[in-house]
Amino acid sequence: MLAERAAGTTVRFRMRTARSASAPYPGADMHWRYDEDLVEGVVNLYSSHPRKDIPSLQVSRFQLERERLYAIRDPDERSAAFFTLFLKWFCEWGGEDRLKRPLKEFPLIGRSLNILAFRRALKGSDQGAEMFVHSSGEKNGVIALQSEMFEQDERLDRLLRHELTHLNDMLDPAFGYSPEFTLPQQRGAQQRLTLMRYRLLWDVTIDGRILNSGRATLGTREQRWGEFNRAYGFWSEEQRKETFEKLWTDRNPKHEKLLAMASDPRDLQHHSGMLPGAPCPLCTFPTFEWMDAASMQPSTIETISAQFPKWTHEQGACKRCVEIYEFTKLEQPATLCI
Repeated sequence: MLAERAAGTTVRFRMRTARSASAPYPGADMHWRYDEDLVEGVVNLYSSHPRKDIPSLQVSRFQLERERLYAIRDPDERSAAFFTLFLKWFCEWGGEDRLKRPLKEFPLIGRSLNILAFRRALKGSDQGAEMFVHSSGEKNGVIALQSEMFEQDERLDRLLRHELTHLNDMLDPAFGYSPEFTLPQQRGAQQRLTLMRYRLLWDVTIDGRILNSGRATLGTREQRWGEFNRAYGFWSEEQRKETFEKLWTDRNPKHEKLLAMASDPRDLQHHSGMLPGAPCPLCTFPTFEWMDAASMQPSTIETISAQFPKWTHEQGACKRCVEIYEFTKLEQPATLCI
């Protein structure tokens, strides 16, 4: 996820300041907030599949306390009581500490944000960091996580470190981040592809910086090279290797340089391969759910080819477009039904 929301945007959560202090480490002014759904999801996960460090007697205690709350008749009071209970056990069972641990590596975030909130992501592709800027200049950060990420500490650390680096870059004047990605010379689909490329380039620099510092992160060098190689297949192999190496080893990347590279006009009309977040060649909307020709019915391929003569099997299509073609008989392109 990549965004800086417009000034005046309001972020609504059932929130709480961190138990021990308003910030995760000394010298930070940032307040600590939680989304009710995330806290409840993590606590339910821990109570149904207890970690080795959670005593069974504590799980029984939590379940007993939870059952008592159903006797509260007023729905608002009952909801507030449930949140208080879940938040108590979320902290008791180390959920808060697991979030604080990697944040200590990013003092700029603690000094620059007014609020850092954590919300629940329903699916993996929704996970990520956003920054919300108020008209007063106040900056708030939000990180979306799936509850299941709390099952493995190392996996959660890798994701948090990656997304916190995103936030840190947004706040760092040296990076020069700007939320304005609108390029007047590009049409909608081309702008979406530019944004997809920008995300990839940024991720390459982030994983390179983290791994080169001896810490673990989301993507390995091989994984990022594969994604970069596919996205910039229209470049020569020598140029791809040289550029990737510069990105991977760049300790001080710049927003403008990444955007300029992402805006390369070559091959903006067609994407190279079914990359996560790339636009579907049929409806042009970005998608994380791809279907290749091998998984399509022959009649579907025939219909798509007739309506989109320049479409090739290698391009694939988003799951939604394919489902429309397979479950309805269309005389018009599926894009008119979306």
